[in-house]
This record gives sequence, structure tokens and C-alpha cells, in this order.
Amino acid sequence: MPAFSSNCPDFLIVGGGVIGLSLALELARRGDHVTLVDKGEVGREASWAGAGLLPPANQQHAWDPQEQLRGLSHRLFPQWSAQLREETGIDNEFEITGGIYLARDPGEAASLRMARVQYEEEGVDAEKLEIGQIAQRFPYLQVSHSILEAMYLPGEAVVRNPRHLQALATACCQQGVEIVEHTEIQTWNFAGERLQSVSTVDETISPGATCLATGAWSQLVADHVLDQGDFPGRMQRPEIEPIRGQMVLLDAGERFFEAPVNEGIRYLVPRRDGLVLVGATVEEAGFDKSNTEEAVKDLTQFARQWVPRLEDAKVVKAWAGLRPASVDRIPYIGKLPGLENVFLAAGHYRSGLHLSPATAVVLAQLMRGEQTMIDLHPFRVNRA
Repeated sequence: MPAFSSNCPDFLIVGGGVIGLSLALELARRGDHVTLVDKGEVGREASWAGAGLLPPANQQHAWDPQEQLRGLSHRLFPQWSAQLREETGIDNEFEITGGIYLARDPGEAASLRMARVQYEEEGVDAEKLEIGQIAQRFPYLQVSHSILEAMYLPGEAVVRNPRHLQALATACCQQGVEIVEHTEIQTWNFAGERLQSVSTVDETISPGATCLATGAWSQLVADHVLDQGDFPGRMQRPEIEPIRGQMVLLDAGERFFEAPVNEGIRYLVPRRDGLVLVGATVEEAGFDKSNTEEAVKDLTQFARQWVPRLEDAKVVKAWAGLRPASVDRIPYIGKLPGLENVFLAAGHYRSGLHLSPATAVVLAQLMRGEQTMIDLHPFRVNRA
């Protein structure tokens, strides 16, 4: 294993998913020396496996901190995308496509009506669609009288998440972030409530502050950290579980529709090159990332049911990712309880990609001792 170029960075980021990479880039752009360590290859877990959906939000009208975080990210994503493309030459294919939401189940229809009301209260454009409008505006959709509720969000955007991650990693390197892959931290060395250093098999690093951004594995990592310090046994710890999401990729040959189609937890997301992402399951399967024949078949049928033209689309591949879900589905953004310089950014569930720019900005402010632009109290680790 190559030696670290510096053993005393300002900040150490553990985990190289979209949250860790975004945070590292934000800190580096502000002039800090950052080291990022990942046990595998950066950008290859949940944020790579998802579909890149970015629901609309309005920061100006958001009063709740969770909605403010979403609104800030929605404002930042086009800026970040343009800057990443300019700096790295990598186009993450960010675009505002609009999004279609359909419901055939009475419960889902009620949820969709409530969602539309909430969007309107937040100042987000949300159009109620009648069946005739659907057939006229989206002729590729199979429209039937079984549709109980339909909504169109003009401000919904998409991003090609693997390319976004590639751009983030490249920009981090350009900004001087030291990325060390295939490396695990073995020991965490404390002096009271302050982390003094961490050790890998070959090196010891003494960062000013550290952030755990280890996705679905964050509870295991946080437990490992806290178990190595002399801390009270009843200290509040984060609770994060992996939720498997299976995906299928179809090749339609060309892009004949732009707006993602959503029904409940499932969706279709067309790419510019004619590929169509179909997702996703929501399964408590531990850390098992394998696909099941039943889920792949169900997702493929779902796609062809709504868009008949996909009947002849070839199934290119299938995969699964592990979403990091907190118990209340609200992310943890803040210090680990009882520690001075160890922070946690995890538990974003299905919104990690979407919330990554805002999470990076506010957490960078917190780690640098600045006033955060969003109240992080609702995201505290010991909120339970």
C-alpha cells in the first residue's frame, strides 16, 4: 500500500460515495487539505446504483430544515454540474426533464394528492393530469381508466449518477484531495473526547477532524469507532440499516421519451443514449446485493406495461444497491455524540444523490466551526 503524502490533513473523510466525495470537494475548494479513504473503490455503492432522480424543491419557501436541505440541493445541483463539466470535461448529463407520477392504488392516489398539495404549499409547480391530458401529452404511455391520480412536476431533473461520481472524483483529485482506495482503518486512537489519529495496516493519520460517510455500513463503522474510545456505554449511537434496491437496464435503441415515469416506489428513467433504467425494489435483505429472478421479471414487466414500445427492448443487465436508511428516514448530519472532532453524514436513504451538494455545504461549515446556513438540529445523531 502506498504511503500517504501527508499524515496530518485538515480533514479525513471515510467513505467515497456521493456524500463523501461531495464533502471532500467542498472542503478542498475552500482551501483545506483533505484525505479520503475508502475500503473499496470510490463511487461504487448506493450512489452509483441508483437512477439519478432529482425531485423539485423550492428553498425560498421552505421553512422546515429538511425541506431547506432539499431546496438548497435543488438550487446547487445545476451549478455543481456546470462547474464539474467545465473543470473535468465530464458531462454528468444533468437536465430538467419534468417527471410524471401515476397512481392506480387508492392509497397511492391519496398519497399523490397529498404530495401535490405539499408541493403547491412550497411554491413548486405541480400539475394535476386528467387521463385525456396524459394520452395527449405523453403518447408513449399506456393510458387506462385504472389510473386514479396523476401529476406532472415540470421542475424534476435527472443526472447520470455514475458520471456524476466520476466527475466528483476527478475534481477532487484536481483540487488536491488525496484519495486512498482499498484501505480500511483498523484503529481509532482517542485522547479523551478528541480523535488523535487513525491507523491503517501501513500508516497512521492525524487529521484535524474526521467525517464518517460510509453509507449503509455507517452504523457498523460508528460502533467500531465508539467501541475503541473510553466512552459511556449508554451513549446514543446512530441506527442505520441497509435497504436493497434492485435495478434493471433496458436498451430501447433510441430515446423516445424524456420525463421519468413514477408509480409508487417504482420508476422508469430514460437516458440520452436510449438506455432506460427501471427500478426499484425496497427490501430488507441485510448486506446482500444480489438480484432475484422475481424482482428482475417484475421490474421488466412494469416497464413494458407502462411503455409498450419497450416490449422489444433488450435487458442489458441488472444490479442492486444498498440504501443507507436511518430509523426515521432522516439523515444524520452532525457530530457523533460525546466526540469533539468526529462527524457523521449518513442515512440519506433514497435521497443521498439528491441531497449531496447541500449536505456537503452545511457539513463543511459545521466542521470548519462556522455558522451553518441550515439548522442541523433535526439531523443530530442523538435525536432519538
